[in-house]
Amino acid sequence: MLPVNGRQLTRSQTNRRIAGVCGGIAEYFDVDPTLVRVAFVVGALAGPGFLLYGVLWIVLPRGTVGPPSAHTSGRHPAAAVRIAEERFARGEISAEELHQIRSDLMGV
Repeated sequence: MLPVNGRQLTRSQTNRRIAGVCGGIAEYFDVDPTLVRVAFVVGALAGPGFLLYGVLWIVLPRGTVGPPSAHTSGRHPAAAVRIAEERFARGEISAEELHQIRSDLMGV
């Protein structure tokens, strides 16, 4: 598939259950992978879902292996850092853990 907005439709290597087809579609369209999986199950029960999944498994290239992006996690990194800061304020995580989360998500 041709890249759209700098992204190419690939099979996900980080968000996969069987072959990464649904995870890749979810990453590409920035939607929850569970919704894509449910759509494929409904499609399988209604008819062409298994065939479509198999064709996409063969046709879609394997994506790159790497840390989950904001698209796969369903949240933006800044929102995750804010949640970690709130947990730190409540005393649920240490300063070292907060620093590690910030560096992992924001590259600080």
